[in-house]
Amino acid sequence: MQITRRTDFALRVLIYLAVNPDRLSRISDIAEAYQISRHHLVKVVHELAGLGHIRTFRGKSGGMRLARPAEETRVGDVVRDMEENLEIINCSAPSLCVILPDCRLKNVLNDARDAFMDTLDRVTLADLVRNRESKLAGTLITKR
Repeated sequence: MQITRRTDFALRVLIYLAVNPDRLSRISDIAEAYQISRHHLVKVVHELAGLGHIRTFRGKSGGMRLARPAEETRVGDVVRDMEENLEIINCSAPSLCVILPDCRLKNVLNDARDAFMDTLDRVTLADLVRNRESKLAGTLITKR
């Protein structure tokens, strides 16, 4: 299973905010830190705010921060919120599949997806940034 770029960017935004919990961060800071398009991040940030993962603040000294502590944000929940479809295989057109009555592939793939999501459900945003002395933290901590 592969997550979309949108979900990848959402997780990066949340990681950045978790590494910088004591200040408001700007989209331009995050885009520069990850070397990704500001344009893409605007859409992702808007969606994260709408989903309640982050809080945004307007104005000259505005920015964003996590809406709740990193310990309360499960990676699996973020992936579910951002991904439009977690199905690995599409069996919605039975006329295209001659083995459908006896096929067990969909069940096996669904079990694999569920195991993947179970793993993500055991990880919080805080787990991802626990070692703040790492290269990750050194790269992402804003110096204002």
